[in-house]
Amino acid sequence: MRKLIFTLLCAGMFTCTVSAQNALEASPIMQQVRTIIKQQIENGSMPKFTKDTDPFELRRITENVQAGMDSNVPGFVIEEVKLAGIDAEYCHMSDMRDDAVLVYIHGGGFMCGNAKTSRGYALIYASETKLPVYTFSYRLMPEAPFPAGVDDCFNAYKAILERHPGKPVFLLGESAGATLCITTAMKARDNQVQLPAAIFPYSPVIDMSGALNRRRATDEDFTINEEGVKLMEDLYVSPELRKNPYASPYYDDMHGMPPMFLAWDMNEHLAPDSEEIVKKLLTQGVECHFKAYPHCFHAFAPLGRSTPESSEILDQTIQFIESHIK
Repeated sequence: MRKLIFTLLCAGMFTCTVSAQNALEASPIMQQVRTIIKQQIENGSMPKFTKDTDPFELRRITENVQAGMDSNVPGFVIEEVKLAGIDAEYCHMSDMRDDAVLVYIHGGGFMCGNAKTSRGYALIYASETKLPVYTFSYRLMPEAPFPAGVDDCFNAYKAILERHPGKPVFLLGESAGATLCITTAMKARDNQVQLPAAIFPYSPVIDMSGALNRRRATDEDFTINEEGVKLMEDLYVSPELRKNPYASPYYDDMHGMPPMFLAWDMNEHLAPDSEEIVKKLLTQGVECHFKAYPHCFHAFAPLGRSTPESSEILDQTIQFIESHIK
């Protein structure tokens, strides 16, 4: 399988590496996964973001899907905790490392997901890195629109810093969770709080104002489309706040940000969002590593060892974490 891999390093260096096979192919396993997910979306057992999406039904579907992710891994403890009054879970084991902490911020279009539905992802990263992982239940729209979720994530992050003084903290997340990784780091920067050691925004959505042109011929996204993004905009943030950088990081120049690792599907509807973040980081000289993969799907990166593409991202994520533990 040939992947088109872009690597952006600090000091403004940009390189492009292409392997020996066809750059426009997905792995056979990824193709199978895509087919299965498409079928599940069509029969209503997997979520899809469209203009007709019901947030509460989406929550039910998401909880049903993620309930099947094994949270009963031998040796691991899932401890219920509070972070600044926010319900959270702490995934750890007795012989884990204590030189860093991971935080997984779940996606779900700002309208679904919680600490419990994030357990499967937490266990993947905990078992692969041997580091403890936090997840938490930030407030969701439509009951709690912007800035509720942004504030919750920042407050939870500060509470984690207090629980682990002097330790490097890494933020990981997909889709809306990727966005909240970015805004949490922005708020840390702007409030002179310890920055994350690095952040991993997989397929973020960075513009709620309609300014970013996402229309392109290569768009083949079957999980979220233009109408679905419009629904998110309408439910998540009021019109007068859509250019607030914490609602739309598109309006931040990304100065002073921590190191970043981004991964996305080059054919997803939100691909321009990741590309725009990379451009800003390049301009600012912020250390960044990123990879764009063909013919996967939105927010596929946290699938762990399920596909060659996500397995490669996991390997690169671990390497990036290790390189930033001081």
